[in-house]
Amino acid sequence: MVTGTQTIDRATVIMDIVADGRTDGVSFNEIEAACGLTRPTARRMLHALVQHGYVAQDRETRRYYLGPRIYELSLMVQPVFDFKALSEPSVNRLVDTTGDTVFLNRVTGGSVTCIVRESGSYPVKAFMLDVGVQRTIGLGAGGIAILAAMAPNAADAHLQAHAEELSAFRGGNDSLLDVIEKARVVGYVHRDVPDFGVRTIAKAIRDCREVPFASMSVSSIRDRMQGEHLDLVVNALEKEVARLEHKLSRMRPMTYGR
Repeated sequence: MVTGTQTIDRATVIMDIVADGRTDGVSFNEIEAACGLTRPTARRMLHALVQHGYVAQDRETRRYYLGPRIYELSLMVQPVFDFKALSEPSVNRLVDTTGDTVFLNRVTGGSVTCIVRESGSYPVKAFMLDVGVQRTIGLGAGGIAILAAMAPNAADAHLQAHAEELSAFRGGNDSLLDVIEKARVVGYVHRDVPDFGVRTIAKAIRDCREVPFASMSVSSIRDRMQGEHLDLVVNALEKEVARLEHKLSRMRPMTYGR
């Protein structure tokens, strides 16, 4: 019988798989294939999660979704860690100043989740992400900014542990390591995605313990994101991140055990 931390680890893996299904849900076969557990173990743990309200099943489609207990717990956490509300003034100022699309990402385990996307007045939009999309840290500019702000040994460990997922990185002539090293020197990520003609500038956000737990980024087409406009974006982004970090320096840590 599986006991202790192994049970918790396996349960969180299943919840992560269900969360990836977002609005479409996931089938039991998909969960079984992705979690690496035997069929009886996966079914038993999934049943327990349903019983406790952490996972819900649609009776007609038989597909699984995150359950109401997740929402209830999030409401309890929100008053202390409502980072989205805390950052809203900075996001709005950045959108107004640049006219471009601004993203806010937060670390969730080995991934980053887009929690805010706001577009500015410039008519050509760079919608590289939807709110709720979760990606391995390092696949997008926001995640690269977090990697660059990590302690080098922690960043190296993440790169090794997620080498297969990170092989999907697209950065033109620059490798992922190149982009990380440049970000460490200048303090922000400058990333092009040639397939989409988009350029993104991103910077990590640290909590009161100097741990990078989130990032803010600005995206636009490359023809626009250069010269004086690029300088404007970099300066505005650095100013808003500094404002946020000043607020966070007087608050409880946004991360634990890292």
